[in-house]
Amino acid sequence: MLPFFASVIEQLDLALEQLSKGDVHYARFGMMLTDNAVELILHQIAKDKASNLKMYAWQKETYKHQTALDNALGRNFDAKVKFAKIAGGLSDEIAQTITTMHGYRNEVYHVGLKHEKLLPALAPFYFDVACGYLSSYRPKRLGWGSNQKLPERSKKYFKGDPFFSVGFDDFSNGCKVLREACNHDPRQTIASLADEINDVIEQQDVGIGIIARGAYEGQETTRDVAVLDTQAWRLAFSKEGRAFAAERSWNGNMHQFIEFLRSNYPHKFRSDPIESWRAQARRLRAGKNPHAALSTYQSFMASTQDLREAIDESEAAAEREIDMLIDRARGK
Repeated sequence: MLPFFASVIEQLDLALEQLSKGDVHYARFGMMLTDNAVELILHQIAKDKASNLKMYAWQKETYKHQTALDNALGRNFDAKVKFAKIAGGLSDEIAQTITTMHGYRNEVYHVGLKHEKLLPALAPFYFDVACGYLSSYRPKRLGWGSNQKLPERSKKYFKGDPFFSVGFDDFSNGCKVLREACNHDPRQTIASLADEINDVIEQQDVGIGIIARGAYEGQETTRDVAVLDTQAWRLAFSKEGRAFAAERSWNGNMHQFIEFLRSNYPHKFRSDPIESWRAQARRLRAGKNPHAALSTYQSFMASTQDLREAIDESEAAAEREIDMLIDRARGK
């Protein structure tokens, strides 16, 4: 088992080296290495429990979390997090942050999303959280074979003769040393999240203004109506919108359909949300807990996604109309 824990420490040590460069691309590598180390230990927590139940078979008959354990021994990351909350001392707050950061890792690695603005702040935060939690894990055993060698990077954390001198606390102490070396500043994480929300809000503010002004003279409307129209237009081309109309036996042309949806559908946003969004950003920035800040950021992005996409689409349509009018005025 010692080589396994040494390899985890090696990944964390390499992750810290990447993070220390302060570049978004290296931050991406650091986050991936951190996430892999976390997943390995979460899986080991489940394996430890399964081994313990196998050794003491009588306990398995009365164990209340067997299904959660079986799921954690599979490939699903969320199942491993869930079981670590049961058997690994993982708090709800840290579990939520780890799950969120694993989602970022998947987006970066599998989906190709880059998150350039956030990664340099979030990757060190994840590293700090990971090392803090992993330092609480104490290996159940440290088996060692005479033909095995420690990874080079891990030797500074696992010292002495592996048969006699390597202590069960070396892994924990190594994680603590790495966490201290990272020297994460929670204020930077909070500020970066608040900055990103502010950028998103300002982009949407401009978009709503363009939609409200319209492309033609006489198309002007209020910002509140512009927000409703963007949602109604998107809804009109969806199964949900058509089902809503069918349930009410509504019939009419597209222009009437938009008006019907604008007036009758229970839209999530009934008015211009910009000022309330700015207030959310200010509250996030004033906070002290980076876990809470990340949770607030994720909640904001998820709850506003549909409206933001609708605004982007309507803004693009309005700008296309404006470009057409300019080209026509130039005789093109």
